[in-house]
Amino acid sequence: MNSGDLPHYLLDTNIISEIVKFAPDFKVIKKIGEHSSDMAISVLTWHELVYGLERLPEGLRKKELSKYVYDDVEQSFPIINFTKSAAEIHAKIRSAIEESGHNLPYADTQIAATAIAEDMILVTRNSRHFSEIEEKFSLKLENWFEENH
Repeated sequence: MNSGDLPHYLLDTNIISEIVKFAPDFKVIKKIGEHSSDMAISVLTWHELVYGLERLPEGLRKKELSKYVYDDVEQSFPIINFTKSAAEIHAKIRSAIEESGHNLPYADTQIAATAIAEDMILVTRNSRHFSEIEEKFSLKLENWFEENH
């Protein structure tokens, strides 16, 4: 569990991506500023960012995003590993989700399991996407795109 040394907020990939949009959501940018030293990303989010970069054609946009990922994200956010505890939680989540007849992306359920294992709040734009995990596994969830967060 979160020993107090880890940040409280685990940012989903869509939050990290919002920062470099042409017109980012002001509410999200404000929250990032408010919690700047209390945020981290999952190693799975790191994978999604690097994978997204690798898929881009060579050019100015790829160069700019690469600079953002390696100079800003990697230097600014601790990267939380997927642990044995998270793997066990992930197995339970996948089993319960499949049993209910639903299917969620594998990486998303791993990110949720990481948040639960480390007692962190998962920050995502896709809060409805994670609602079943929130209900069944006490995932702490915030959507900084909504007014009430």
